[in-house]
Amino acid sequence: MIRRPAAPFGAQVVPTRDLDRHDVERALERLHDVDGPIVTSALTPTEQTPFVECGFTERESLHLLRHDFASVPARPPVPTTIRSARRTDRRRILQIDHLSFDEFWRFDRSSLLSARRATPHHRYIAAVHDRLVVGYAIVGAAGATGYLQRLAVHPQARGQGVGSKLVLDAIDWAMGRGSLTMLVNTQIENTAALALYRSLGFELDADRLRVLEWRRR
Repeated sequence: MIRRPAAPFGAQVVPTRDLDRHDVERALERLHDVDGPIVTSALTPTEQTPFVECGFTERESLHLLRHDFASVPARPPVPTTIRSARRTDRRRILQIDHLSFDEFWRFDRSSLLSARRATPHHRYIAAVHDRLVVGYAIVGAAGATGYLQRLAVHPQARGQGVGSKLVLDAIDWAMGRGSLTMLVNTQIENTAALALYRSLGFELDADRLRVLEWRRR
């Protein structure tokens, strides 16, 4: 799948099946008129191979973490309600997202919708305190695997257990759908997110994910 989002890049290639070098070459041909770099979604080492063969280089490296649900902590007793996100929440959710990520990773309306459609089943949730949305998450499920696809908490609400409550709600939902494990990734330099996930029982995977980039020469 090819997305043509706004800046800071021209297009994004999101593999929905195993690709070979010829597939990547055809994708680049389709994108011959794109201004700006072409990037991939976060790829496993195996998925990276055909892109590297076509001249893609590393743009971002990500930790991959896994939770096997053997031990799930109790939700923290914080005065925050977790509920399904509503259409009327979207502007606030995108504001929180922009405050939580740098330009390369920020969601717009299109990418927010794409994240929700990335798996056969998903849950889109908001954390609400005093009637104000202070965080959100998107969790998906495909087969026996759950995916924590997005998590963001407003800067003024961090350190109060909101992120933990969102993650644990996501885990409960995935387990209820029959998932046996959950995956999440985070930027190498995002030490706060890494500490949060590890405190909730996620373990670092041996392999890192990478976002690759191709620039026209």
